Amino acid sequence: MGSRGETTSNNDGQAKADAPSMIVVMGVTGSGKSYLINRLAGKEVVEEGCTLKSCTQDCQMVPVNIGNSKVMLIDTPGFDDPERPDADILGGIARVLAAQYNLGFELKGIIYVHRITDVRYAGSSIKTFEIFKRICGEEALKNVLLVTSRWGEVDEVTGADRERELRERIWAFMLGRGSCMSRFHGDRSSAVTLASQLLVKDPVVLRLQHEMINEHKDLNETAAGSFVDNGLSKLREEYLGKIEALENLKKELKESDRVMKRKMQAEWEMERARLRKTEEQQVSLRRDVYEEVKSEMQQDKTETKSRWLRGLIPLIPVSLSLLGMFVGIPPGSIEMLSGWFMDITSLGG
Repeated sequence: MGSRGETTSNNDGQAKADAPSMIVVMGVTGSGKSYLINRLAGKEVVEEGCTLKSCTQDCQMVPVNIGNSKVMLIDTPGFDDPERPDADILGGIARVLAAQYNLGFELKGIIYVHRITDVRYAGSSIKTFEIFKRICGEEALKNVLLVTSRWGEVDEVTGADRERELRERIWAFMLGRGSCMSRFHGDRSSAVTLASQLLVKDPVVLRLQHEMINEHKDLNETAAGSFVDNGLSKLREEYLGKIEALENLKKELKESDRVMKRKMQAEWEMERARLRKTEEQQVSLRRDVYEEVKSEMQQDKTETKSRWLRGLIPLIPVSLSLLGMFVGIPPGSIEMLSGWFMDITSLGG
């Protein structure tokens, strides 16, 4: 992580010990990510309860106290959000992880939340999990906690059968390489138990971070980015095929068939719009996210949000105010952040 010098004074060591660490929470829309975070916060800080549409539109930072530990929970949007493309969501997560690495905060791990109410593991669940695995990488799997939620909505026998399938088939690879699997029972005590499993671990660098920072890869060249890019390439070919078919049909229509021609033109324009959005998403992946984040931190014109946060919390450390440039901060989090700084005002300058 960011260089802090070869020697450390007692005060610096204490500041680092008191500094907040980070846990990222991921999963499909409606899996209970925000609900879990609110239980840890002890109140509703982030919006929850959405199903088809994600409540979490951007990554959000929620500060919580767990025992003697100060923890920044990062609530992430699901990759199945119909209103936000996967490339946009991955880019947002990548920016947060690049900022966390650059600023020297310790990443303790990732909690992945899955509904035990899901009858089968298919569709958006598979896609989200595949991206998630590529973000983590095999070396970081020991810092992954696979969590099943919504146990109050199934009977024990049904839930246990689905849990067994997850353990023996879907999650077997990750569990065999150090990941842990636990149930979330919906209360704060259960949420604290889950988070505590990660807090005792050594900090981790994820595969996505290693690829962006050490291997200097653009986002589309990383394992997660290339997975998303390949999906977009398939969509692009599909749209091109439909456009070509519509153009051929239009040529075959008689001049007098104006109604059908107008219908074909409308469909053609719709497919062209879809193609254009897909190509824009692919372009958005072709960028060096780590250098982009470092540059934004250094440019005065991008400090507006950082200055805004320091205006709300005058004693906030520079490192935290800079992190605030890349995450949303729910209004309910301001009070907790303010309460931290009697102890960590020396963090980050």
